[in-house]
Amino acid sequence: MAQFNLHKLRNIADEGIARHGLRGYARKLGLDVSTMRSLRDGRDMQISKVMQIIAALGLSLDFRQASDADTDDGASDAQRSAVAAAGPGTPGDISIPYHCKAPQPGPAHVSFDPGWLAPQGWQVQCLRWIIAPKAARAVCVPPGALCLLDCAEAWPGAHAVWAYLESGALKIAYLSRPAPGALLISGRDPATPAQYVDGPALDAITPLGRVVWTGAALPGRP
Repeated sequence: MAQFNLHKLRNIADEGIARHGLRGYARKLGLDVSTMRSLRDGRDMQISKVMQIIAALGLSLDFRQASDADTDDGASDAQRSAVAAAGPGTPGDISIPYHCKAPQPGPAHVSFDPGWLAPQGWQVQCLRWIIAPKAARAVCVPPGALCLLDCAEAWPGAHAVWAYLESGALKIAYLSRPAPGALLISGRDPATPAQYVDGPALDAITPLGRVVWTGAALPGRP
């Protein structure tokens, strides 16, 4: 279990406040405005109040919503040349599950050599697979490809390729976050303007993770 992090809780609340305003977000969560204000301002809080906020946000003390609910076109050659073992893999290889919000029948028939995986800097417990949808909007992600996600961050920072849900539909595009409560979504065509999403409209979007590795397209997949 990950260590409880009040700073991370504040970051999550700041995102909601940026979308809905302090009073609107408190009302949405069913909490007192004073409770949300105390969290926002970094005041000392009773543990009972902190637990109320955690419950209202649908979180648990280990904050594992990101991994079960974070490459871009600059993916390194080392990432693309990683030896992924087809089939059950070699004993000692690391197997990774599909993301719980984009499940597939059965396990992914790919595993990684720990000697390659360790230097990449990813936390193994935060890695998840998805299958790329037909309408993936990133040049480096072909439709139906097996994609490895780094789910360590809840929201994107720098411009990168992310998988996300929009009104329940799986999508892949370039995401960046210019400010809390706002998101820029862009595709492979530089002539097409980026989509700017902010405020309550962001409630329809659930980032799943940053695409850090893509494999071959899988036959019969969408």
